[in-house]
Amino acid sequence: MKRFLVFTAVLLSSISKTFACGYSPYGEDVRYSLFLPEYFGYNDFKPFYYDSQLFGFNFEYDNSFDSNIYDWYYFTGKKVTLDEIDECMGSLTFTDINTDSKNGFVHFLYQNKMNNVINYLKMAKKCEAVNSLFYEDEWERDTPEKNLHQLAFLKKLKQAVIDEKNEYLKRKYAFLAIRTSYYIGNGESMSSLFDMYFKNGKKDYLYYWSLFFNSFTKDDKSIDVANIMAYSPEKKYAVYYYFHNDFNLQKALAKAKSKQEIANVHAYASVQKISPNLESLKKIYDNSHKSRILDFLLLREINKIEDWIFTPYYTNYLPSIDSADNWYEGEEVVESTNTLRNRSEKDRLYAKMVLDFVNSADLSKVENPVLWNASQIQLLFMTRNYAECLNRIHEFEKKHSKEKIFQQVEKIKALCVISDQGFGKAIVKDEIKPIILKYKSDERFLFSLGRELEFRGNIADGMALISFGNSISEYYLDYDASSGVEWQGNRLKSSGNLKYFYKYFDYLDFVYSAKEMQIVINKLNQNKTSRDIFQKIIYSQLLKDKDQLTDLLGTKYIRENRLIAAELAFRSIGEKYWNDNYNAWERDEYGEYYSFEENPFYDFKHTENFIPHTEKYLVTKLSVTQHLIKYLKLANNPKTKDRDYYYFIIANCYVNMSQYGHSWMMRRYESTSDYREEEVYNESYIDETDYRNSNLAQQYYRLAYENAKTDKFKALCLRMIDFAKSNYPNDFKKLRSRYPEFYNDLSNCEHLEEYFKSR
Repeated sequence: MKRFLVFTAVLLSSISKTFACGYSPYGEDVRYSLFLPEYFGYNDFKPFYYDSQLFGFNFEYDNSFDSNIYDWYYFTGKKVTLDEIDECMGSLTFTDINTDSKNGFVHFLYQNKMNNVINYLKMAKKCEAVNSLFYEDEWERDTPEKNLHQLAFLKKLKQAVIDEKNEYLKRKYAFLAIRTSYYIGNGESMSSLFDMYFKNGKKDYLYYWSLFFNSFTKDDKSIDVANIMAYSPEKKYAVYYYFHNDFNLQKALAKAKSKQEIANVHAYASVQKISPNLESLKKIYDNSHKSRILDFLLLREINKIEDWIFTPYYTNYLPSIDSADNWYEGEEVVESTNTLRNRSEKDRLYAKMVLDFVNSADLSKVENPVLWNASQIQLLFMTRNYAECLNRIHEFEKKHSKEKIFQQVEKIKALCVISDQGFGKAIVKDEIKPIILKYKSDERFLFSLGRELEFRGNIADGMALISFGNSISEYYLDYDASSGVEWQGNRLKSSGNLKYFYKYFDYLDFVYSAKEMQIVINKLNQNKTSRDIFQKIIYSQLLKDKDQLTDLLGTKYIRENRLIAAELAFRSIGEKYWNDNYNAWERDEYGEYYSFEENPFYDFKHTENFIPHTEKYLVTKLSVTQHLIKYLKLANNPKTKDRDYYYFIIANCYVNMSQYGHSWMMRRYESTSDYREEEVYNESYIDETDYRNSNLAQQYYRLAYENAKTDKFKALCLRMIDFAKSNYPNDFKKLRSRYPEFYNDLSNCEHLEEYFKSR
C-alpha cells in the first residue's frame, strides 16, 4: 500500500546564481505571456499552468474554499458565512466543538439542535487526530500500539456509517472511513466502503474524493484518474502526481466506455505536455464540446505558443522551457538571432494551425466561449493577421468589455496597431495612446510595444516606452531576475555569452550606433510645447536621463573616432554635469568606479613622474576630447615645432582609453580586461578591436617615432608601441631589436621620464 508522500519541489530559479560562469536569465525570467490563466478563473488547474520554473511539483490548492465548505454552506441555507465554516473545518479541534464556541457554524448547529451533525463534526476532528499519527513518526514505523489504536478507531468509524440514518451524513462518514483506511494502509476496507456507498451513487465531490483514495487499490485505474482530473478541483494535482508515471494513453483509451471518458483520457495525458498538443485538443473537442478542461488546455496551448514565438522574438532568448532545461543540465545553448527568428516563424505556422482549429469550433457549444473568442484574437495577432485581429477585437469589445480578459485584449489591440505599419512608418497612433497610459504600469507590455516600434525603425518612441517601463519597475538590479524584463542583444552565429539587459540605457550603449543614438537625442531636443500628454508621460524617463544620454552619444562618437561630433555632444550638456560626474569629489549619476583619477595625456597606471603636466584642468570627457582635438591639430601641422611630443601624448591618451588604461570610461560604461581574444569580433562595440589592442595608440606612437629627434626618444616610442599592443608583462621586442643599448633601462617604468626629456 502506497503511503502519503510529502514532496518538496526544487525550483530551478533557486540555483540560477550558483553557476560558475555567473547569472544569466532563463526560464520564467524571460518567458513572454499575455494570456494569463488567472484571467479565466482556472486556479484549480494551477499546477498545470505552462510554467518552466517548476522542477517536479510544488502546489497547494489555494482556491478560497474547497467543495466541502460550499457543501456545508448550502446545507445551512447560506445562513452561515463561508469563512466561519472554513474556520471550523480548518482550524478548530475536537474540544472546540462545544456550546461555548464563538464560531458561527458551530453556534448555528447548537442553536438549531443539529446533534447528528455535531456528532459528525466531533468524529471528523477525531479522524484528523488519528490520521495525523501517520505524520508524527517521520520514519513511518508501525508499532503494535499505534496499529491497534487506528484499527479500533476505524471499526468505530465504520459503525458510525452504519448507524447514521441521514443519507447526507452517511456519505460524509463513509468518506472519512475511506480516507482513514488509506492512512492506515487498509486497502480492502477502502474498496468495500467505496463499492457500498459511492460506486453507484451520485458523482459529486465526495464521490471523486473517495474515488481518488480507492484508486490506490486498483491495478487498472486509468479511467478513474482521468475522470478525477476532469471533475475534482481539489484532487487534480494529487491524482496526477501519484498516477501519471504509470498512465498509458492507449490502454486507457481501450477501457473508455463513453465519448466523455475518451475526452477525459486525452485531457489527463495533455496537462503537463510541453510539446505541441493540437491533435489531442481536437480529439477532446470531438468527444466533449462542453468541457472545462478542454478550455484550459486550449489556454495552455496558447501560453506555449506565446513562449515559442514571443520569448525569442522580443528577448533573443530561447523559449523558457528550452532554456530552463539547458541550464539545469549545466550548460547554456547559444543560438544566433537569425536561428531564433526562424524558430519563431516556424511556431507562427503552428499558431495558424491552432487558429484554424479554433475557427472550426462551434463556439455555441463550448463551455467558455469568451475564452475561445479571446484565443482567436491572440492567435490572429501571433500569425500577423492584423486586420482581422482588429476586426475581432472590435466585436469582442462590444460584447465582452466587462470581462477581465478584456485587459489583455486591449493590450493586443495596441500591439496590433503598431505592428500593422511598415518599416520607417511606425508611430504610436492616437487611438492606442489611452490604452498604453491605462496599462503603463505593465513593464512587459510596454517593452513589447517598444520592441515592435524598434523593429520598425522607430527607435526613439521604442526606447521611450522601454525606458518608462524600466522606471516603473519596483527596482531593477543586475542580478535580480524578478525585477522586470530581461533581454539580450542580437546574437551572432559564433557568439558565446553575450550581454543581457535589464535597463534600456545599457541596451542603447551596447547595440546602437552614434547615428541611431543621434535620432533619440534629436527627439529629446524637440520643442517641449509640441509634446502631448502621452509623450510627456512616456518620454519622462528619457527626458530625465537626457544628460546621460547625450553623454552616451558623445561616447559613441569617441568610439567612432569622430572627435568634433563628440565634442559638440559633450559641450551641449553643460558645465554642471561635468562638475558633478566622473571625478573623485562629486559623483552624481556615476559612482567612484567611473571617476577619472589621472590625466590620460600625461599619466599611466603605476608610473610616477613620467610627463610634466603642461596644462592643468579638470579631467572630464569634454576636456579630454577638446584637448585631443587641439593636440591632433598641432601634431598634424607640419609647422609645429614639437610634433613628436604631441603625437606621443595623443598616443598616451588612446592607450589610457583602452581596456588597460585608467580613462577607459571615455569609451565604456563598464570594462574588464579578462576578455577572450577569440571573441573580439563578436561584440557590438564598433571600436572593440582598438579598445582591446590599442591600434590607434600604436599608430600615433609610430608617428611620434617618425618625428623623433633623438635615438633615446625613438627607443621610448618603440617601447611604447609594444606596451600599447600587449601591456605587461612585455619583452619589448621592437626595442630590443633596434635599440638594444636602451633595453635594460626601458624594460621597466623607472627611467621613462629621463627618456621622454631626451626628445
